[in-house]
Amino acid sequence: PLTRIAITEKGSMTLNFTVEKEPGHSSFPPPETSIGILAAAMARLEQNPLRNLFGHGPELMTMEHLAPEFKFPLNLIMSNLWLFSPIVSRVLAWKPSTNALIRTTTAVTMFNAGIKVNVIPSFAKATVNFRIHSAETAAEVLETVRNTIADERVKIHVVEAFDPLPISPWDEQTFGVHILQKTILDTFPDVDSVVPGTCVGNTDSRHFTNVTRAIYRFNPLLLAADDLPRIHGLNERISVENYEKQVEFLFQLIKNCDTDVLPQPHTNSHEL
Repeated sequence: PLTRIAITEKGSMTLNFTVEKEPGHSSFPPPETSIGILAAAMARLEQNPLRNLFGHGPELMTMEHLAPEFKFPLNLIMSNLWLFSPIVSRVLAWKPSTNALIRTTTAVTMFNAGIKVNVIPSFAKATVNFRIHSAETAAEVLETVRNTIADERVKIHVVEAFDPLPISPWDEQTFGVHILQKTILDTFPDVDSVVPGTCVGNTDSRHFTNVTRAIYRFNPLLLAADDLPRIHGLNERISVENYEKQVEFLFQLIKNCDTDVLPQPHTNSHEL
């Protein structure tokens, strides 16, 4: 297994989209209803994802650190992303879990309209959540969204927005990196590699940016491929074993932090 420590996290922006039209009876409907106009706008957002930014954020560092773990020819490809990055970025875009690493994502999460089966609704509202890639800002995403919607009948209101967090340093002389690596390998001795990456969700870490620039995010869980759909999905849970590992990890982290001297770095993280 491999472990990823997030050295940044994506920004977030939530937008409300609304359409208002004259109400009426369903027996003589207009050519477009408020629902139809807004549904078409949401379809345009989904059909036009934001640009692929592979190579402009920590995802490039992640792939480079993982290169030795792959067999030929993947190790050759990952070690030469200056040449193969267009191919790798297309492959990453195929799956939602990896697509989230390479672009700002668009998720239509709420849609409300209509009060009765025979009434043309006067109002329709949709809520969309964007998770912003580290190479973009909320303002840039908002401008792109306006251009994609391109319909003055659709009003856009910013509910909440914040930019991606700064990228924290990644080297073995950095206290946080070294202590996390050591604690991970103390708790999960079977881990083959510890690599930097991006947290695609949001945490409370953004409240510490005025205290330090070295912020790291790690959740000590062993996740299989079939566990990912459970996150905010059906049968969301963690195992008893994972819960025990979380407690063990935090206990070990506190112990490892109780030091005045940073140990000498090792060539490979699995040698710690």
